[in-house]
Formats: sequence, C-alpha cells, structure tokens
Amino acid sequence: MKVGIITFTDGRKRAADMLEEQCFEFQSRVAAWLKSEGHEPVPGASISWNYRTAIDNATRMIETKCDAVIFNFCVWAYPDFVAQAARDVSDAAIPICFLGNINPGFPGWVAFFAGAGTLDEMGVPFGRILGDLESKAVGDEMRDWLAKHSADCRERGFAAAERLNGMRYGEFDGPSMGMYTGHIDPSQWMSQFGVHVFHRSQLTLAWLCDEVSDERVAAGLEWLKTHCKQILWNDDRLRDGIDGHLAKQVRFYLACKDYCVTEGIDFLGLTGQLDYTEWKDGITMDVPEALLNDTADWENSNKKPVICATECDSNGALTMQIMHLLSGTPALFADLRHFFSADDIRAAGGSFDGDGVYDLVNSGQHAPWFSHRSPDFSKNWGEVRLHPSNPMYFPNGGASVEFFSEPADKVTFARITRKSGHYRMHFFTGSFVRFGEEVDRKLSAQTTPEWPHAWAVFDCSREDLSQRYASNHIHAIFGDWTGELEAACEALAIEPIRLS
Repeated sequence: MKVGIITFTDGRKRAADMLEEQCFEFQSRVAAWLKSEGHEPVPGASISWNYRTAIDNATRMIETKCDAVIFNFCVWAYPDFVAQAARDVSDAAIPICFLGNINPGFPGWVAFFAGAGTLDEMGVPFGRILGDLESKAVGDEMRDWLAKHSADCRERGFAAAERLNGMRYGEFDGPSMGMYTGHIDPSQWMSQFGVHVFHRSQLTLAWLCDEVSDERVAAGLEWLKTHCKQILWNDDRLRDGIDGHLAKQVRFYLACKDYCVTEGIDFLGLTGQLDYTEWKDGITMDVPEALLNDTADWENSNKKPVICATECDSNGALTMQIMHLLSGTPALFADLRHFFSADDIRAAGGSFDGDGVYDLVNSGQHAPWFSHRSPDFSKNWGEVRLHPSNPMYFPNGGASVEFFSEPADKVTFARITRKSGHYRMHFFTGSFVRFGEEVDRKLSAQTTPEWPHAWAVFDCSREDLSQRYASNHIHAIFGDWTGELEAACEALAIEPIRLS
C-alpha cells in the first residue's frame, strides 16, 4: 500500500520551529516502520503547523494517490488544522488513521484526542491507534487497520454498495410480532440506498399458489425425499402427498420464486408469523425460506440465492443482501438465542477451551448450504432433517428444517439497525464450532431441536455485545469481511460500529 503520513504540531510559529526536529524524527520512525512492512510511505514534505502546511500536505497525499493516510501526533497540535486536512483527504475517499505516539514530555495524546473529537463532530470516519508501532500489540493494530483499509478491500465494499443501488426489495406484509428493528421507511431506502421497496400482501403469493402445476410440486417433493437425510412424516402436521403439508410448502416456494422473477425482486422479506402461519389455510414458512436462501433446488442445481428474511425483517434482509453482494454466498439469518457456557458443554459430554458458545438458531432461515458449504448441493441437503413444526408457533403444520452449520475458523457477523432514524451497522468477527453429533443434539434439545443451529464463538466481549448490540437477529458470512463492510457503510452513509 502507498501510505501517507501527515504530522501535526503547535500552531504558533515559534513553538513549531522548536518542535520541528523531533516531529520529523517521529515521522521518519513511522515511515521506516511502514517500509519494513512492505508499504510505500509518503511522508509530508513539512510539519503541519498552520492552514497552508496542513492543506499542502493533504494535497500531496491526494496527488500521490495514497491508499491511506496516517495522521501522526507526537506533540500538541491545533485541531482546526487537523480538521482542514481531514476534510480534503476524506473528500478524496482516502481512509485516515490517527496515531498517538509515545512522547511523555509533550502533549501529543492531548492533540490526538482533541483531533478525534473534532473529526467526530465533522462526521469523518477514522481509525485510532495509541502507542509505539515497534511494540507488537500496537504494530498488530496498525497492520490490521491497513489490511482492512487496503484499496482492494475498499473497492469491494464500494462495489457492493453500488450494486445495491437500483435493486427492488419485496416486502410481503410487514414486520411481525412488534419488532421495531425490522421496520423501514421506503422513502429513506430509495433516497439513501437507491432501493425500491415493492410492497405486497402475502395473500398475493397465496393466490399465486393456485397457478403452480402439480407436476412442479411433485418434482419438488421427490427432490426433498431423495436428498434430505430424513423426513419425519406425521399425518397431523407433516403429511405426505400432493395435498400434504410439505407439498403446500413447496407450492408456496415456487409461487414466491416465480413472482420474484416476474416483478424483478432482488431480495425480500416474508412475514410468515403471524399472518400466514395463523391462517387456517396457511403453512409454516421454513422450507420456502430455506430454499430461497439456498444455492440449489430441483429446477436448478446451481441457483443464485434469493436473499429472504423471515418475520419481514427488512433491515435484516438489507444486511444479508450487502453481505451476499460481498461474498457471493448465502448469508445467515438467525436469532441470538442462547449462550452455552463451557460447563454446559461439559455437562452435555463435550469439551471446550473458551468461555462458551452462542446458539444462533431460527426456524428454517439457515440455507442448507451452511451445513457443508459444498458446491455439491446433495452433500449439503444430505444433512437436513425435516421435522413436523412446533405447534406452539405453527398451528397449521408443515416442516421445519434442521441441521448444524459446519465449523469455520473465521466468520463475519453483522446487523443493520437504526438509532433515531439514522442507520448504523454493528459488526465483528468470530468462528463456528461443532462438538460431535451426540453433544450437538443434547445442546440443541435445550433450545429448539427442530430448527437449524450454528454454534458461534464471538471475538467481541459479552459486555460489548450486551451494551451495544441492538437486534434479536444476527447475520453472518464466512471469512473476514469487516473492512469491506466498513467501506460499504461509508458509501451508503451507514455508521459502522465495530464490536470488540
């Protein structure tokens, strides 16, 4: 990366002259560290002590096409010069990171925090790192920040945001069970994201079920019977046959799939509960939702996922769609249901070195692709059991989709919500684990055994999660995409909030 360095100092000429030598020394140390890491440093030609030098250094960073700029603080510096340089650098879409050096004889950290408050006032995003780059912990912080703000990373995030513009979101009825976090303003989506909200009742899809041929439904039934690990047939709640519960779910899926093509719907939310599931002619939405989000069905063994959020959680659907545009894979939709401690895991016959795992589970929303992440759909669906749905939640029957998500060393979790009408995204990394079939089933039996589960380890603290995370739903893709998500947020005027 080409990394610029702007060093700030006291705004009094006589003080700036006295401090110039040590400011250049600190700047040279930062440049040397960057060079040792394989980056190309672009030091400021002068130390920024007034308007002209601050603007000239910012211009140098822009004209040399820096990928990122370090704002370097080692002595007291006037925040207004920091603001003016930041304005020009950020307008050029170049990310900024504050570095507060160790220099106890001078108030560099005072300048660091004064400048930080200034950029917060301006709404300019920036990173913060305090300490000596030669120390491993601080060096690792800077390495991580630079990696997440590389040109390639930011381009992927910007591209995802750009692709979102012009899409159509299918909102079928609205958020269920009083969940404010799923509510949206269609005008805000159009003005802020360029996404048109196409609203229809789920009755539209119910009517369209009558137009789906029995031949297509029969093919779907046969495909599920062939590829699922087990179907736990039940005459009262999961009856076989062309007029049975599973056939009804297949028919609804096909009606929804066809309607998305007809209306050009790119991603959608289905209310499911309560409207469709409480209706005497309705059915559980788990199978349609799993199929929409998955990479295969009986009409296309390599289909593009159609991102679908249950409970018509539109902000959840938006989060998932951005994550899908970045990764090209399905995106997880789950409830942040429960935390199993290491003692709980041991009591179930397993072992775990950490504090415990979060049980991410929701009725049917996990695409079966998560079971193995295989390009061979039969391997993924071969882990799926279809259970009769829980009558407490789904009085009119139908299948619930059950499996366990495959382990993964790195997973990105995210969620978009609003605060006082302003969009923000909480995000962090973690991993998925498994404990073996027997232990997994003992644990899942304590929450909802009929539903799909992902055992998640979060890299953020429980305290940070409990104090700042703001939704019952959570979403995930495999790999570390936090840098791309931050760039996408920047492009979409969403406040990025990284949990730690």
